[in-house]
Amino acid sequence: MTKPLPALGLVIGVIATYVGMVCASYATTRLMLRMQTFRVDMGHTLPWLAALVAIAVVLGLLMMVPAIGSGVTTGAGALLSVVGVAVLLLPVRQAFDLSKLFQFPGTQYSGYMLFDGAFILFGIPLLLVGLRRWAVDAKLAKLAAGPGQIQDSSGYQSTFPQQQPQQWGGYPGQQQQPPTQHQQQHPGQQPPR
Repeated sequence: MTKPLPALGLVIGVIATYVGMVCASYATTRLMLRMQTFRVDMGHTLPWLAALVAIAVVLGLLMMVPAIGSGVTTGAGALLSVVGVAVLLLPVRQAFDLSKLFQFPGTQYSGYMLFDGAFILFGIPLLLVGLRRWAVDAKLAKLAAGPGQIQDSSGYQSTFPQQQPQQWGGYPGQQQQPPTQHQQQHPGQQPPR
């Protein structure tokens, strides 16, 4: 079992989701222009649709990685939820200023996705699933450490020898001698000749 690294996943999730949001905002703007101008040619639409699918696949694959998936999912859900709530609750001027953080460089388009509540709709479930998965990963990591082994949150595992359970009649630290052939006989048996 790979050691879970949810904190690293959290950072990767926030960064990957931010990049995905910026690219998706631009792609959805280009797709909305098709609807607004009543374009019927699919040649202009398919590259932007493919870009949205690629963004979703990359984020999904990152969320599936066992070691970082819980952190990626939590980070993605947190960023989507916070931005979605902020855009809808901030005064209009600050909401537009916030949306400029998600503009594709060199363009003047702000994504429509920021203003329709979709980030809240998808962000909160991702956040909840990510937090639950993080808790399960933490529990499994503790179980994988094994009984009697000390492991702190940084992943350090103690190599201090554990005391073996005391055998009946022995003293702590005393080596037990293997039974001799005479001791292995059952009562009433004759010793081998």
